[in-house]
Amino acid sequence: MFRILLLNIFFSMPVWLLKLIYLKRRTPIRGRLVDFQSSVILDLMPKAELHKVSDGSIQSVRDSIAKQRLKYRLSLKPKNKVIKKDHFITDRENLLLREYIPKNIEKNKVVLFFHGGGYVLSSVQTHDEMVSFISDNLGAKVFSLDYSLAPENKYPSALNEALFAYEWLISNGYDSEEISLCGDSAGAHLAASLTHYLIANNHSKPQSQLLIYPMCDPSCSSESHTLFEENYLLTKKAMIWFWDKLINSKDNIDDGYLNLMKVNLENKLPKTIIVTAGFDPLSDEAEKYAYLLHEKGNNVKQLHYPSMFHGFASMTRLNSAKIAVVDFLTEYKKIL
Repeated sequence: MFRILLLNIFFSMPVWLLKLIYLKRRTPIRGRLVDFQSSVILDLMPKAELHKVSDGSIQSVRDSIAKQRLKYRLSLKPKNKVIKKDHFITDRENLLLREYIPKNIEKNKVVLFFHGGGYVLSSVQTHDEMVSFISDNLGAKVFSLDYSLAPENKYPSALNEALFAYEWLISNGYDSEEISLCGDSAGAHLAASLTHYLIANNHSKPQSQLLIYPMCDPSCSSESHTLFEENYLLTKKAMIWFWDKLINSKDNIDDGYLNLMKVNLENKLPKTIIVTAGFDPLSDEAEKYAYLLHEKGNNVKQLHYPSMFHGFASMTRLNSAKIAVVDFLTEYKKIL
C-alpha cells in the first residue's frame, strides 16, 4: 500500500520538481538523452535477470510479473467505458480472445491484437488496461488473443493460434479488409509473421498493421543491442533468452515467418506503421525491417520516439509515454 502511494505521488509530481529531488546524470547515447521521468522509473523498477530463470521457474515468474503489473498500475485507464467480452474460440474452449468494445465506435475496422512478453511472459490480462486505452482512443473494437506461451509451446504454436483467431473473426462476419493487426514487441513480431504467412499462402491479407517496437532478428547482433544491452528495461541477455525459449530447432533461424530479416518480400504488404524507441535494444532491427519493406515498395511509415524505451506503450502514466502513444494511435487511426 505504501509503495502504491509513493507511485501515485511520483506520477502526480511535476517533472521540474522531480529533477530537483532526484539528482540524476543521464548519459547521452547517439546524441540523445532518455526521458527524465522514464529514467527515474527505470531506476526504481526491480532488475529481473530473466536469462537466469530455469524452465521450471518460468510460471512463478509469470505469476509474479502479472501481480506486479496489476498492483502497480502503469497504464492509463481509458477516458470512456470500454465493455469487455470473452470468447473461447477452440473446441476445447481454452483459447481466449477478449473483445473490447469502446463507448464511441468511430471505425468499422476491428483490430486483432497480440500482447508482448517475448513469447514467454504476459497475457491478455497483463495488457488489459493498455488494450482498453487503445480501443477507446481508436474508437474501434479490439480483439486481444491469449496465445500459448513458450517454452511449453514453441514456434509455430502462437502463429497457428493467431491464424485461428484471424479465421475466427472472418467466420464471425468480419471481412479481411475490415481487420487490422497490431501488437507490441513479441506481439508485433506475431502480427508481422501472421501477415507474411497469410500472403504467402494465398489467404486474404489484413487491411493494415501497427507494429510497436517489434522483435525481428533472432541474432540480436545489431548495434542497438550493444548500446542498450542493460538499464533500459529490456536487456540483450533477456532478448537472447526469449528467442531461445521460442525457437524449436536450428532450422527456424532460416524460417522467414520467425526471422523477419529473411522473409520473402516479393508480395505487397498492407499499410504498415512501425514504432521504434530510441533507447531500445530492438530499435535497429525494427528500423532495418521497416527499410526492407520500404525498399520493396510497400506503404510503410516508421514512427520513432528518440527519448523512449522498450515497453513505453504500456506505461502511459509517464508523461512522454502518453504523448508518444497518443501520437502513434492518431497516425494508426488514419490508416484504419
